[in-house]
Amino acid sequence: MSRPSRFGLVLIALVSCVSCDRSKTQPRVPADLQADAAIAERAPQARRFIDTHTHTNAPAYDLILRELGPRGLQRFINLSGGSSSEARAENLAVADQFGGRVLLFHNIDWDDIDNPNFGVEEAARLEVSVRAGFAGVKVSKALGLGVRTEDGALVAVDDARLDPIWARAGQLGVPIAIHTADPRAFFEPPTPDNERFAELSLAPGWSFYGDEFPSRAELLESRDRLIANHPATTFILLHLGNNPEDVDYVDELLQKNRNALVDVAARVGEFGRHPAAEMKAFFERHAERVVFGTDIMMGVVPGPRGDPRLRLTLGSISKEPPTLESIAPFYESHFRYFEGTDKAIAHPVPIQGDWNVHPVGLGHDVLQKIYLDNAERVIAAPWLARRAANAVRATAAQLGR
Repeated sequence: MSRPSRFGLVLIALVSCVSCDRSKTQPRVPADLQADAAIAERAPQARRFIDTHTHTNAPAYDLILRELGPRGLQRFINLSGGSSSEARAENLAVADQFGGRVLLFHNIDWDDIDNPNFGVEEAARLEVSVRAGFAGVKVSKALGLGVRTEDGALVAVDDARLDPIWARAGQLGVPIAIHTADPRAFFEPPTPDNERFAELSLAPGWSFYGDEFPSRAELLESRDRLIANHPATTFILLHLGNNPEDVDYVDELLQKNRNALVDVAARVGEFGRHPAAEMKAFFERHAERVVFGTDIMMGVVPGPRGDPRLRLTLGSISKEPPTLESIAPFYESHFRYFEGTDKAIAHPVPIQGDWNVHPVGLGHDVLQKIYLDNAERVIAAPWLARRAANAVRATAAQLGR
């Protein structure tokens, strides 16, 4: 099996060194595991939010909370929770120090994909992670584009061998955050007339143009079949379903599949090009099916002499490395799009395209759902309930000795 090296290298360099309706009745959780209300009170505005799409490592958890907590961050979800038992244990041990404000998603290790029992065994590993304290599963775009069997064949997104994983996630009540395909421009010739040429010039491995890869349409169709085949499992379709260029498609997808949500990470530049009235109607229509995220990548790693160094990416690569001072404007540009009423503004990730976006001026109720409530309902509340139940069982076991 060939590892999905094109997809993992950038993320590894940055951060290593390390069904929606069933939750209408929210479980009560211990006070010490709830979000810190004092953080919201210190926020410059009444805005409170969860970033459901981050990639980070354990040494950076405190830094993220210190940078963004005063701005209203209640929790963040590290989608790079680890594919090995060692990495997952390390991440969990540190995350647990922050009182329910850092949540982790399990990552699938594809090394043993040729094992006939791969799906069953990976499902068992997922269950171990969830019972230990993980909140979901992250599936990268390597599935469909990079994971290959020993004979060189790509593993399709809806490959039946993986069904036990998706079914187990549904049984455990954890969502699957799945990234399938990529922007339309990444499947077009990477020439100077490609609208994402600047980005592809810095990351040529992000181009999927050519017969070596399935078409973008084939990948999305495979992903959509997967969702339909597992209606009891919740899927969070990252990057606005990875088709922000075609909002009608995403709209229809959400209407057909009640078990699907979308996040907005790293695609404001794409869906923000659509007319403001069109996007405002989309977000209002699907107000309970959208979660906020940015795709920030932050890692603290050893430097040449062992001193800690910051590795930071804000939505995509950039010619000049961003600094801690870049984080606040990055988030504010997201908020300005969702909350503002300007005719046109710069989008959060300039290298993704030289154009403006059109703010949608969403109302408070819709913003509350997208920024906070949906993530609490779908991800955090079930996670908190499982952790509370585990604590009760542990206490009962101790008392019974």
